[in-house]
Amino acid sequence: MTLSQLKHRLVHPKAVAFDKQLSAVDGWSKDRLADYNWQQRKALVKHCATTVPFYQRAFRDVGFEAGDLKSPDDFELLPIVEKTHLREQFDEFISSKFAGRKMPEATTGGTTGEPLRVYCDPDVAMSAISWRMLRWWGVDPTMNAGYVYRAIPKGLRKKLIDLAIWPTRRAYLSALDMTDENMRQFASALKRTRARYVIGYVGALQAFARYVAAKDIKFPDLKVIWTTSAPLPEPVRQDLFESFGCPVYTQYGSCEFYFLAAECDQQSGLHIASDVRHVEIVGSLTEPLEASTKMDQMGDIVATDLTNYAFPLLRYRLGDRGRLLNRSCPCGRPYPLMDYVRGRTSDNIQMSDGTQIPGEFWTTIFDDFVDQISAFQVYQAKDGSVTVRYETKDPARSTAATIETVRQRLEDKIQNRVKLIFSHEKVDGHTGGKTQYVFSELTGPQRLPASSNVESY
Repeated sequence: MTLSQLKHRLVHPKAVAFDKQLSAVDGWSKDRLADYNWQQRKALVKHCATTVPFYQRAFRDVGFEAGDLKSPDDFELLPIVEKTHLREQFDEFISSKFAGRKMPEATTGGTTGEPLRVYCDPDVAMSAISWRMLRWWGVDPTMNAGYVYRAIPKGLRKKLIDLAIWPTRRAYLSALDMTDENMRQFASALKRTRARYVIGYVGALQAFARYVAAKDIKFPDLKVIWTTSAPLPEPVRQDLFESFGCPVYTQYGSCEFYFLAAECDQQSGLHIASDVRHVEIVGSLTEPLEASTKMDQMGDIVATDLTNYAFPLLRYRLGDRGRLLNRSCPCGRPYPLMDYVRGRTSDNIQMSDGTQIPGEFWTTIFDDFVDQISAFQVYQAKDGSVTVRYETKDPARSTAATIETVRQRLEDKIQNRVKLIFSHEKVDGHTGGKTQYVFSELTGPQRLPASSNVESY
């Protein structure tokens, strides 16, 4: 055991114990995990029915009682919680058992710019969930690492954190201040500390990758790039891989639910952490799912945190879209799989007939050409025209045939319902490190409502 691992055990005993519990699940059977998930859901519903004002009233309104949960399918009898409920009735989500206790708070501006906050359960060491994920990738939390975030520790706070985690060392780069000098210092710190992994926003990591490539900087000790807060299209993954020389992984989470799902080293989809989270795919009021099967259908992501008894979120609609996958991962772990959440920060693109083509479709248009395209964005102007901005890996290499292929595929899809323009230019789509790949002046937040006629893809 290294000194870092020993101190880790001494400083984080609660998290280490939880980590041990989580790690054991990797060896469970699928049936055992599914039954455990169901038992956790029943216990949480009972807790909500007796101690949480919001659910006590919501259950009464739909005529539901905790005893009505006879089978896993009955979980769908519970009402879906919307973000508006959270904003307007925040205090009623607090369990009476935690009244008066100090609870950690998580906040976000949200995709529409409206502030959102939740309380975390003070008895749950959430960081342990990410430790299991790191081990899937061949690293662990005691290793030196780099962080590229908007909020990074400074001054006395940084000194206290450095002291607490010593001899583990952290390097930081602000996604809000990515000057050449700051990136130079960050690169030097990564090399000096022999960092094993780097975590950061997709857009910020892409900007740093460009700097690294331009300066021909190598990181021989780097083992993993961990991307967050935005979809990871294959061209971007390949670009990061080529710049940093190590595998690039992604995970899915939010302010309300840290670490919902993550890919393993097989990169064949996202493993849902169903021992601590429950994920459903549901239809919207205007776009129901087929009743026969909910596998492999794109829909709204609804999640339940099975560990947060202080501020429970049952069947909470996250505002993202995804789909469950009806297959197993070659890694053999028991967790159910979901597809990559490609359209998380993407608008739908509206056709002239009012039909909308979802952002999930547009984020995949260059997946077959990762060796040529390093970055892209899709922008719809107020006049309805759609511009595909793209950046190539090698400016000297002709991509005319590739662009023509993509153009033809898109023309087949849109059927002359919008004007399509391709523009070869530098693409910089991140704001404070968070990336938006597809945005529309017609359908984006605070503009036209989502259409009831959204095409599948």
